[in-house]
Amino acid sequence: MATEVSICNQALLLLGANTVISLDDDTTEAKLCKAHYQPIRDAVIEAHNWTFATRWMTLPALATAPEGEYANAFPLPSNVLRVIFVGESYKHPVDEWRVEGNNIVMNQISCKCQVIYQVVDPAKFSPLFVQALVSRLAADMAIALTNSRSLMETHLTVYQTKMKEAFTRDGIQGRSRKITSKWANRARTAGPSSNLGPYV
Repeated sequence: MATEVSICNQALLLLGANTVISLDDDTTEAKLCKAHYQPIRDAVIEAHNWTFATRWMTLPALATAPEGEYANAFPLPSNVLRVIFVGESYKHPVDEWRVEGNNIVMNQISCKCQVIYQVVDPAKFSPLFVQALVSRLAADMAIALTNSRSLMETHLTVYQTKMKEAFTRDGIQGRSRKITSKWANRARTAGPSSNLGPYV
């Protein structure tokens, strides 16, 4: 079962660095792991519609209307990393919505949405996600621990390869909905749905 420490230690071993017992250890390795682990974990989760990080939720509207062109605003919980879809079901999407600040804004009076949320328990990660996260951690810590840009670039390449494999495996779980041209057009003109994720 993966833990924060085991994930960080795998990344450290890839770099030929010393492993840690705790992220609170008074060592360079532990301090780097503690600084990098959470933002990189969230970035890798945000980068794909992982099954372990996807959920539906219904959001209450704010009492006051937002500034701008939309009639209603629905605040997102702080653990939401990205909004995938807004609507009662895939057959009934909201035609127009966007994320402004920490709110979904639109003209509808109710908001049901599918989101990617922050998963903090490593036991819920899929094995392929763990491999991708390890590679990304190694890439981001490479220069600080080894002063090697080539090693950083090597692990970034491995990370991209691991992500592609993880995307493929994760994406074949369950039954896919049929994407119609009408739904695709709505998706393009509605809110953002990038699967690239940020670099931190």
